[in-house]
Amino acid sequence: MFFTSPLFMPLFIPFIPIIGAGVVSTSLVYGMRRLAVLDHPNHRSAHSAPIPKGGGIGIMLSFMLFYPFFGTLFRGYGWATLCVACALGLLCGVSWLDDLYQYSPLVKLAAQCCAAVFVVCAGCLLVPLSPFLMIVAGVWLVFCMNAVNFMDGLNGLIAGCLFTGSVFLACCASFLGIVEIRGVALLFAASLAGFLPFNFPQARIFMGDVGSQGCGLLAGIAALFVAHFTSPNTPSGCLMGFALLFPLLYDVSLTLIRRAWRKQRLTQAHREHFYQIFHQNGVAAPLITLGEIALTLWSGSIALAVARLPLHQGAPLLVVLLLLPQGLWSAWAFLRCSRSVKQA
Repeated sequence: MFFTSPLFMPLFIPFIPIIGAGVVSTSLVYGMRRLAVLDHPNHRSAHSAPIPKGGGIGIMLSFMLFYPFFGTLFRGYGWATLCVACALGLLCGVSWLDDLYQYSPLVKLAAQCCAAVFVVCAGCLLVPLSPFLMIVAGVWLVFCMNAVNFMDGLNGLIAGCLFTGSVFLACCASFLGIVEIRGVALLFAASLAGFLPFNFPQARIFMGDVGSQGCGLLAGIAALFVAHFTSPNTPSGCLMGFALLFPLLYDVSLTLIRRAWRKQRLTQAHREHFYQIFHQNGVAAPLITLGEIALTLWSGSIALAVARLPLHQGAPLLVVLLLLPQGLWSAWAFLRCSRSVKQA
């Protein structure tokens, strides 16, 4: 009872469960290098030799092991914690089986939809939502799961961006009036930190669908939490979760739009994401990953800068300032691609 009082929880949170999650994650990821199935390279791969995948099991298990110490992302204990755990367990279980047996995309989509419905409808948000907002929240979660999964194709990219975003969110949680999320954000960051040394700058194990899908779900849930519970003193701060995910969402969205414009199948595997274009045209993988991390820091910083503005002023300003560096990033990718074509 002493350590669970409101006075001592801020002192207790940062040390024991978070460090424990990092240690457990590191141990599990190290063990999975011997047990995980191999990812054999194909025409879409950034690696040239078989590398184990399934490191996401270490991330997810370490997170869920220590998650009860923080109650839940959603202002409540017990039932909401169990709901998040069940949704995450279902999604990760199907994703791990997919890593082993390569299921149809429809099976994965069904698992994503079930996890999203469970989170939205099982009381995890603890706020009354209209049917329309419930649909919007569910679509958002499914999109986040797929976006993170699509972007998980380069050493350290997803783990690095989500680690950076989690630490950034934890640092500005008090300013946004959502101090409850600080411990969970640091817990997620610690779980990712246990995986990162094995994946960046040289990959000795991949996250796999079990990690990318689970991370996408948690990132989407965190963004919903920020949107619902940010303090009225920082009205535009409700966009912080969206901003921290913006570099990943921008790449996926623009790639899908380009493929739809060319009337290509959206479900077909491809190598047209910007990070893939960079890598195919000679940019070193660590540089690409560091660029995406820098974009994540920029996005969070801009969201923090406009947080006190009214939403009708802060939202358009945020979007414009987020699009500027992303536009330069995209232009550089196309420029690299055009130069390579001319040289060929």
